[in-house]
Amino acid sequence: MKNQGRKLFHGTVIDARKSIAGVLFFCLVLLSAREGFAYDAALLTRLKQGVASWNQFRKDNPSYVIDLRMADLRDLPLKGINLSKANLSKADLSDANLVEADLSGSMLVEANLRGANLSRGKVRDVDLTSANLSDGFFIETDFTRSQMVRSKMQRAFLGRATLTGTNLSWSNLEKVNLDNADLQNAVLVDVDINSSDLVAANFSGADLRDADLSEVNLRNADLTGADLRGARLSFSQNMTGSTLNNAILHSANLIGTNLNGADIEQADFSGAKISTKTILPSGVKGNSEWAKAKGALFVK
Repeated sequence: MKNQGRKLFHGTVIDARKSIAGVLFFCLVLLSAREGFAYDAALLTRLKQGVASWNQFRKDNPSYVIDLRMADLRDLPLKGINLSKANLSKADLSDANLVEADLSGSMLVEANLRGANLSRGKVRDVDLTSANLSDGFFIETDFTRSQMVRSKMQRAFLGRATLTGTNLSWSNLEKVNLDNADLQNAVLVDVDINSSDLVAANFSGADLRDADLSEVNLRNADLTGADLRGARLSFSQNMTGSTLNNAILHSANLIGTNLNGADIEQADFSGAKISTKTILPSGVKGNSEWAKAKGALFVK
């Protein structure tokens, strides 16, 4: 009986140890997972010491992994800072001064850049998926080939910005300023860009399928070869001097659009909707004869 009691006690102790070990292992897994979403605290401390010392650190340690995920960088003076190839996903950069900063090749997924000033910055090949850039200043900023899918950019200033090859699909660009911006070959599928200033913007070769371009100013804009199938250009205010050569406007909504003075040579209007509220390139109201000649639909 004594031996059986000892065996039973010994087995109970072993089972208890296994349970404790299991709990400890589970806690370590949870801790590791949590740390996987945290920034490098030492890096944040170094960054707050100033841009000059930070940039020197980057120069001296080019292979150092910059992990600033979820870091609080609000209102910081970061003019000219080198944050290239950094991981800034979910970081808060709202109202930060990032003028002339280099963020090339960085990860900014779901980052908050609301009200930030990134004018003349380098943001090439950056992942800004679902990032918030609303009310920000991005004048002459280079966003070449960046991924900006589902981003929020309402009321942002992007005058003379470069967005060639950038993917902005399903993003909200309502009331943005893109005057003289370069969006050649950009992808803007189903974007909301209504009530925006797009004066002299270059959309040549851009994919604007199903985009909402209602009530925009496209004066002197270049839409050569742009794909505007299903796009909504209803009541666009001004397209004087704009170029739509070889543009595809199949099934686009042009009711109320002012095409007066626009160059529409070889543009495809098949299935596009026009009405008497549409102003044709010649300055006259839309009519069934013009619609028939272009293969468009005249809506009474």
